Order: sequence, then structure tokens, then C-alpha cells
Amino acid sequence: MIYHSLMRTRARWALPAALLILLIAWLPTLQTIPNGSEHYFMIDVGETQIVLNVWGTLHATGYPLYVMLSSALVSLLRTFGMDAVTAPAVTSLLYGIAALALLYVLALRLTGRPLLVAGMIVLLGLVRTVWVHQVIAEIYSFGLLLMISLLALALWQPPVRHRLYWLALLGGIGVAHHRAIAMMIPALLYAVYPDLRSEGRRLPRALLGCLALGLLGFAQYLYLPLRANANAAWVYGEPGTWAGLWDQFIGAEASRFIGTISSFDGLLANIARINTVLVTDLTLPGIIVGLAGLLLALGSRERRRLAIVLLLNGGVALLFHYVYYTDILSALILPVLVSLALGWVLAAEAALSFLRFGGYTDDERTRHAASLQAHQSRRRDEAHLVRPFSKSSTLLNMLFILLFTGFALVLSGQNQPFIRALTHDTTGLETIALVRETPTDSALMLAWGPRHFAVGLAQDVWGELPDVTLVDHKADFASLASAMPIFTPAFTFYNQPVDWWQGQIGAPVYLHAAAPQLVAVATQPEIGSGDTFGAQDAQITCTDDALHLTVAWYTPDVPERDLSVFVHLLDVSGAVIAQGDQNAPVYGWRPLTTWQAGEVVRDVYMLPRLLNGAAVRYGLYFQPTPDTFENVVVYEVDVRCGG
Repeated sequence: MIYHSLMRTRARWALPAALLILLIAWLPTLQTIPNGSEHYFMIDVGETQIVLNVWGTLHATGYPLYVMLSSALVSLLRTFGMDAVTAPAVTSLLYGIAALALLYVLALRLTGRPLLVAGMIVLLGLVRTVWVHQVIAEIYSFGLLLMISLLALALWQPPVRHRLYWLALLGGIGVAHHRAIAMMIPALLYAVYPDLRSEGRRLPRALLGCLALGLLGFAQYLYLPLRANANAAWVYGEPGTWAGLWDQFIGAEASRFIGTISSFDGLLANIARINTVLVTDLTLPGIIVGLAGLLLALGSRERRRLAIVLLLNGGVALLFHYVYYTDILSALILPVLVSLALGWVLAAEAALSFLRFGGYTDDERTRHAASLQAHQSRRRDEAHLVRPFSKSSTLLNMLFILLFTGFALVLSGQNQPFIRALTHDTTGLETIALVRETPTDSALMLAWGPRHFAVGLAQDVWGELPDVTLVDHKADFASLASAMPIFTPAFTFYNQPVDWWQGQIGAPVYLHAAAPQLVAVATQPEIGSGDTFGAQDAQITCTDDALHLTVAWYTPDVPERDLSVFVHLLDVSGAVIAQGDQNAPVYGWRPLTTWQAGEVVRDVYMLPRLLNGAAVRYGLYFQPTPDTFENVVVYEVDVRCGG
């Protein structure tokens, strides 16, 4: 009586305590700004931030149920005052909390050990792949919730009425959400094998019913053409057409990652890449303990079914990842993490059981418990249940607490700074600030990826740049160039250089600086007049923390050599206090030998705004030798910022 009361008390507070610990760890890393990170965890986060705010559609395979539910949650959160960027990450947090709470309930139901299960929940929540998906706008915490729901439905005892049909319906919904959930099928079939046998002659009819219910889960794909035909603000691909919808459904663009690896070296490299992620997530001791717990459970009649289900759940996903998927996919990593985490509970349970019963077999333990119940009084029975356990296992309990605390500190210490750096990467905000100078009625090209998504969020969610057409690197630039001016950030040319632009447009291009780090891509040169090489015009504009020097360079003839640019901020004594030099005009992308005769090339240079800045000296120079400098033209303009 006392023992069971104690267990009920522990079960009540263990889960809230575990979730509170996790929230304390997670919340400082919650993403509250437009994503700017290009880490593989984050590559699609910016797109998701937009889609969930405008009821759009995501990249293949579309994830329609996730988008519908999460968009509704974001709308609700925003109604209560949450900002548009934080709300999508909070939806992941809610799914993650629900997933881990359900895992706690399932594990407690199976083992009856609230403290061990709560400890497992905390450690699993601190694992990198799990943690990061609780604090960013991504699909995987929702997938984790579906996966654990399927495990709970399959393993729950006593059996759930009509379990096969519920499992088929939920499984269809899960596979429609992410095809990786299909890796759970062997584990689920093994778990419900008694249910299948009990159907007897009704089995064919039951299987047909299950198939129909599973297919019903794919009805969620109706969302994609509906949003496309409603001209939603952010629709990926062309799901409004049959061909476009099919491409979304089968995830055609991910086919490059799927397929048998052609060489043994390639297979080894893929295995090593995946194992590196697992060791980073769980540490090598964590993997060993989890696997040991699952293998030990195979020897227990009570735990064998659970162990086999977990080994199949993690093992099939891992094997598929090893031999058939050549990129890191969190949807295939998460089943492995969940199975090994439950293995920790089984390992700890085995250690406690060994200490308590001295290595008895299952039958001996059963007979021992029956003897105690039959021949001892309730009081003496309770004393036996509490005293031997508490005295003999005190040291082991203390050891578990020390191991748990140490493991939690290791996971938190290695993951918190890493994840915070991802979610607080300001590249997205910096890109938005850079392109705010884009002229109206023009096109802005940012290659598909986090920077493009950040600007898309500013445009479609914040309402900025309303008269600018945002395009990616797959646009029809030949048609675009004939319709409007094209601008792009200077960093674009590292991946899409000048010859790429000329190939896309089908004509020569002439670059000019339109604003700090913003480049105009023109198809005709600007022609000026005059006989003197150098700067025809220059002016300084001031911001709160910077000086912008705008220069119009002019050449009457095609230059014979390339020159570099020096830009120096001087104090009243003429000393150089800051520099903004470039190896060539237009952020290095317009060498002088590419200039046309009579061409004007406009450029912008940035310097810090300093209190003692009195003038800017600038010009063009070359180096006759590596250690010498020869100025070709030199100019100086006073700094007058007012106020």
C-alpha cells in the first residue's frame, strides 16, 4: 500500500518536473528571428516560417497535415499577441512536449518506473537532433509525435479495441506526412501480430479495411491544389496541376538522395556519416548502454516483445539510412534515438532487478512474489517491498543519479551553445537590411535558400518591399531583364558569377553598385562623356553608424590594366583612421579591363562613422611590386554629416 502510494506520487510529479527541466534548457534557444543559418538542420526553416504565417505550401512532399495544423496554431498564437517569427517555432515546441509526454506515459505503462522514465525523457530531450527540432519551425517534432503515437497504440496493454483499424488510419496519416514513417511497419506488424491472429478468417476483410483507412490518410493532399488555386502567397512548385501535384507527392527532387549506393567505399562513407551523427547525439557510452538494455531485454519474457519492437523500429530505419539514403535525414535518425533511449530504461531496470532479486529468472521472481503475497501479512509485505529495495539499492540509485546528472550536463553543455548559435544566426536579418535599398518596380534575385526565405518573410509576412519582385536562381532572367531592372546582393556572384548571368540572360551584363553590397545587373552599359579618366562625381551620405561614399567612375577608353580602389577615412591631421579598400570596383566584380570605352561605372563604399572623421581620401592604384603602391588618381571629399 505504502509502496504503491509512493509510486503514484512519483508518477504524478515526475513528468511535469522533467518537462520543466527541458523547458528551462530549450527556451533560451527558441528561434525568434528570421532564419539565417545554412546548417542542414536549418536549411528549410525560413521557408516554414513563411508558409505557416500565410497558409502556403512547403517543398516536396508538401507535409499538408503539418502545414494545416501548424498554420492554425500560428494564427491562434498570433491572435494572443505572439510575433509572426516566434509562433512557428512554438508550434514545434508544443508538438515536442506532447511527443515526450506521450512517450513518458507509454514507458511508464510498460515499466512502472516513473523516475527512470522521467530521467530518460530529460536525456532524450537534451539530445541534439531532438532538441533542435523543438525550437525551430520544422516538420520533425510533429513527425516524432506521430511516431510515438503509433508505438503507443501498438504496444498499449490491455489491447485497444479495433486497434488494427486505428493503427491503419494513424499510420496512413503518418506516412502521408513523411514517407520515413513507413520504416515503422515491420515493428508495428510484430507488435500487433496477436491482433492479426485473433482475426482468424476475418483477416482478409480486416486487411482491406485497414488498407482503405490507410489510404484515407492521404486525403490531406487536397490542401495543396486548393491553396494553389486560391493563389496563396507562398506555394511551392505547381501543385495546382496534376503533374505538379504528383511531383510534390513523390518528392521527385529528393530522388538524388535515394537509391542503392554504387560502391563499397561509398557505403562505408555513408555509414560513417550517419554514425557520426548518432555518436554526436547520444555519445558512444549512451549508444552502448541503450543497445545493451535492448539486448538484455531480449532475455526477459516480460520485456522481449518490447525489445523486439524497439530493435525493429530503430534498426529498419538505420539500415535503410545506411544503404539507401545518402544524406542525413532526421526522420530516419529519430526512431533510432527513441529506441535507444528506451533501451536506457531497460538497462537501468535490469540493473535494479538484478540487485533486488539476485539474478533470479522470470519464473523464480514470479514464484517469489506469489509466496510473499500468500504467506506474509500486508504490513510485512509492504516492509519487504520497501526495505530490501531501499537498503540494497541505495548505492545504485545514487550511482544512477550521478550518471544521469553527468550525462545531462554533457548533453546540455555540448548542445546548448551549438543550437543557440543556429537559432540566433543574424544572417537573415542582415540580408533583409541589405536589400531594403532595392529600388521599386524591380526584380531582386536571391538564390533559393535561407537568405531568400528571410527576404520572403520580410515581404510576405512583414509587408516590406511591396513593389519588388523576389525571384530565385531558377527564374527566366532573359524575360525578366527585358521587363525590369535586376538587383542582387554582392555575395551572389560567388555562386552565380558574371558568366552565369550572361548565360542566363543571353547577353553581356554590366554591373554597378546600387547601394551598400547591392549590385545592379544591367544588360546595357551606362555611357557618359568626357576625356578624363577617373571619378566624375562623388558624394558622402551618413547613417547613424556608417558613411557611404558613392562614386561615378568614368573611362574614355578601355583600360589597359586592372586597378584597385583605396578608400581612407582621415582625421583632421590627415591620419588614416579607417579603410574601405576593394581589389576592384563593384565589390571586386568589375575589373577595369571589363569596362567599355566611355562607360560610367557607379560604386558605393562603406566606412564607419567616427566622431573624429574629417575627410575621405579615395582613388585607384596598382602595385608595381608586391611591396609598393602607385596611385593613378587620388581624390578627397570632406565629411559633413550635420548634427
